[in-house]
Amino acid sequence: MGDRGMSEPRPISEPLKRYSLLRSSSMVVGARIAGAALGILIQMLLAIFLSAEHIGLFFFSTGCAAILSIVCTMGYPALVPKIAAQSAAGADNSLLPKFMARARLDTFVLCVAALGLLIVGGMLLPNIMQSTRDSLFFAALMLPAFAFLRLNGALANALKRFELGFLPELFVRPLCLLLFVLALWFFWEQMSIQAVLIANGAIATIIAVWQLWRVTDGNPISSFGTAQGSVPKPEFVADWRGRAVPLVLAGLFIGVFADLTIVVSRFFLDGTQTGIFGVCLKISLLVGFAIQAVHQLILRDTADALQSAELVQVRSIIRNANAVTLAGSIVSFALIYAFGSDLLGLFGEEFKAGYGCLLLLMLAQVLRAAAGPATQVLTLTGQEKHCLPVFAVSIVVLVLGNTIFVPWLGLSGAALAVLIVFIIWPFWSAYLAHRQIGIRTALV
Repeated sequence: MGDRGMSEPRPISEPLKRYSLLRSSSMVVGARIAGAALGILIQMLLAIFLSAEHIGLFFFSTGCAAILSIVCTMGYPALVPKIAAQSAAGADNSLLPKFMARARLDTFVLCVAALGLLIVGGMLLPNIMQSTRDSLFFAALMLPAFAFLRLNGALANALKRFELGFLPELFVRPLCLLLFVLALWFFWEQMSIQAVLIANGAIATIIAVWQLWRVTDGNPISSFGTAQGSVPKPEFVADWRGRAVPLVLAGLFIGVFADLTIVVSRFFLDGTQTGIFGVCLKISLLVGFAIQAVHQLILRDTADALQSAELVQVRSIIRNANAVTLAGSIVSFALIYAFGSDLLGLFGEEFKAGYGCLLLLMLAQVLRAAAGPATQVLTLTGQEKHCLPVFAVSIVVLVLGNTIFVPWLGLSGAALAVLIVFIIWPFWSAYLAHRQIGIRTALV
């Protein structure tokens, strides 16, 4: 292959210092905030020109595509940092290209299968609304691009090309979609949700192809394993799949946690409460994404240190990450405590009722930061299967928490259920990391 980062994986490098980590995480978080702002502008424009049913079609279609993209990548993205470190440290520097070739091929096959099921299901399933059929078709249109953005973004991050890993999905795609929506408004003076969804799929596809081109240094075809000598041994493939598939549950829990939580709470909250809770959750998860971004930024350094059995360096990397995330989450909690009611008031006077709910959700993010990158460390050390009971129990607790607390406390009850999950999931994972591999990720 032509990509120096692919055919010749970069050597074990100096880990990101605290300043560099803060600078890189600031870039990523800034892109996430900018992307979220662009998304809000898109939603405002759609709300002006289209009905609530059409906006629901937009969210349901993109949500289906996002969820299925996690399934179709089979958990491979979580393994990329570990394989990159093994490839750089070992004698076989073709290990990473071979892994990525297999991951891309498996992802492509699953995307084709899922795409066929969505289209056939949309045509043949009886007693479903036409809007639901349309949602399945548009989800099929977006699915392959979403999946490959997820997979190739993980590779770019493992190679410390963070601008290539994060920016296309977080900032470029919503910016392009906003420009398209504005063009519809200014030049055609009409808005069609079908046109917006088709444009979203087309934009995502173009960005995904461009990202693949960049990360393979202009040789995307051979990156699917067509080049001579790029086919991995069957035993390697079996090992990769066996380690990756259990991570799908973790990816679904982490990647679509907001959607999962809102769907569960909707059975217990009325429409207005669901809207308020959704806004509070989205605000809190901006901080959650910042924590996740920092944990993502240290994956390659942690993998390199683990590969070299430098446990002192691993602990230093984790301490630096925890210092950044905990300080940021505490500052964010203090700001919400002081100005949270005013912030919610920007969405409407009735949203101020969610102030207590928002505080609990922000506290959940502080706890997540205090627990450290336990899940990521378990994955890097091949202990990912130990995460399965953690996420399974967390989902059950989320449902039971809503069942028990929402009738009693309303909005705060839904937030309390999330808070309990954020006590169980991160700290149970931290306990497992300490027990299984002797690395303490939590501050407590």
